[in-house]
Amino acid sequence: MAMEEGRKEGREEEREKRRGLFDDKREGIAVGRTKNDDGGAGRYAVITDCLAKLGLDSQQPPAQTVAATSASANSLAPNFHHRRCRSLRERTGVDHRLERLPSGSMHRTPLHTVMHTSNSNISRPVRIEDFAEHVAQMSRDSEFHFSEEYELLKNVGCGQSNSAAEAPVNRAKNRFTNILPYDHSRVKLVEVDEEDGSDYINANFMPGFSSRREFIAAQGPLPSTRDAFWQMVWEQGCPAIIALTKCVEKGRDKCHQYWPDFERMNVIYADIDVTLLCETHYDEFTVRELRLTSLKDPQAVRTIRHFHYQAWPDFGVPEHPDGILRLARLFRAKLPHSPQNKPTIVHCSAGVGRSGTFIAIDRLLQYIQLGRPVDVFGIVNEMRMERCHMVQNEQQYIFIHHAILYAIQQGGSSADWQPTTNTLNGEIHHNPGFQNDEDEGIVESGF
Repeated sequence: MAMEEGRKEGREEEREKRRGLFDDKREGIAVGRTKNDDGGAGRYAVITDCLAKLGLDSQQPPAQTVAATSASANSLAPNFHHRRCRSLRERTGVDHRLERLPSGSMHRTPLHTVMHTSNSNISRPVRIEDFAEHVAQMSRDSEFHFSEEYELLKNVGCGQSNSAAEAPVNRAKNRFTNILPYDHSRVKLVEVDEEDGSDYINANFMPGFSSRREFIAAQGPLPSTRDAFWQMVWEQGCPAIIALTKCVEKGRDKCHQYWPDFERMNVIYADIDVTLLCETHYDEFTVRELRLTSLKDPQAVRTIRHFHYQAWPDFGVPEHPDGILRLARLFRAKLPHSPQNKPTIVHCSAGVGRSGTFIAIDRLLQYIQLGRPVDVFGIVNEMRMERCHMVQNEQQYIFIHHAILYAIQQGGSSADWQPTTNTLNGEIHHNPGFQNDEDEGIVESGF
C-alpha cells in the first residue's frame, strides 16, 4: 500500500509539473504557473525570469504586479505570435497561425543598425552606410521586422480632434468618412460671406525637409469641392500640385478632373481662370504648366506646375521605384526650394497613402543628398501627427525603404538628374492660343 501510494503521489506531482509549466523548447523560454500559485511571488518570479530572457524591463515592483503579471503570463508569447500571423495573413493570403516563430532569441526590430536616440518610438535614424544592411535585416523572416515596426505606427496621432470635418455642413465634402483632417493642422480657406463651413476643405499642412508647412496633403477633389480646391491653391500661393492617382481606377472614381486639357484649354473655377500652357509627357507621368488669373484682380497672374503620376497600380505599390524617384527628382529640379515657403499640394484619392509615401521619399532624398541619416520611421511618425493614416499600409512603408535604398545605390544626388530625350518618350504639347486674353474660358460650377 505504501509503495502504491508513493507511486500515486509521484504521478500526481508529475502531472502538476506538466500543468504548471509550458516549455517552449525552441526559444528556451518558460511561461507558466507554479504549484500552489496564488498570483503572488511565485508567478512574479516566473514572469520576471521570462522578461529577463526576452531582454525586456523586469524591474516592476512586485506590489504592482499581482494583476499585471497574471495578464502577462496569459498573453505575452501568444499575442506576439498572433500579431505576426495576422500581418503575414494580410500580406500573403496564407494562414500562418500554426507556423513556428523564426529562430533566434528575440524577434523585434534589429536596432543594432539604428542610431541611438532618446526615444526609439518616435525616431529610428540609420546611417546611410548602414542602410542596406538595415533593409536586409528588416526583410528577413517574410519581412517580419517591417511588420513589427509598422505596427507601432498604426495608432500614432489617433484621437486628435477633427470636429470641423464632422460638422453636418462639411460631411458631404469628405470623400471617405474615415479620412478626416485634424483640426490643429487643417488648411483653412477664407470664409465666404461668413457662410457656415465655407472655410473647410479636407487637407492638412505637412512637414517637409525645409519647412513645417512645406506640403499640403489633400484628398482628390470631388465635383462639389473642386472650386474650394482652386481657392486653396490661390490663397496658399502653391507653386505646384502633385497628383498621384488617375481620375478613374478599376471603374471607380478616384479624383475629379480639376484641370483643363487640350479639349478645354481655358476653364474658370470659382474666381480663378485656369489656362493650360503646355503639357510634357514622360514614361510614367505628365507635367503641365498652368496659368492662373484672378477674376477679382486680372493683374494677378501666376504660373504653376502640375505633376501627374499615372503609373501607380490600382492596389499595392509600383513594382520598381525608378518612376517615382524620377518624378521626385524632376519636381526638385523645377522647384529646388518653395518660393517664400509656399506649400506644394500633394494628393491621391484619400490623400494619405500614396501622398504620404511621396512626401516621405522627397524628404529622405534631400537627407541623403546631404549625407544625413535615414529615418523612415521618424518621418512617418511625424506625418501621422498631422494627418491620419499617412503611409496607409505596410506595403507602402516597405516601398519607401526600397526606394531610398535604390536611390543610395544609384549614387549621385537629385540635382544630378535632368530629363533627356531618352526619358521623355513623348511630345511636348503647347497651347498656341494661351496669350489670347479675350478667351473667357468655360465656367463650371463646383456644385
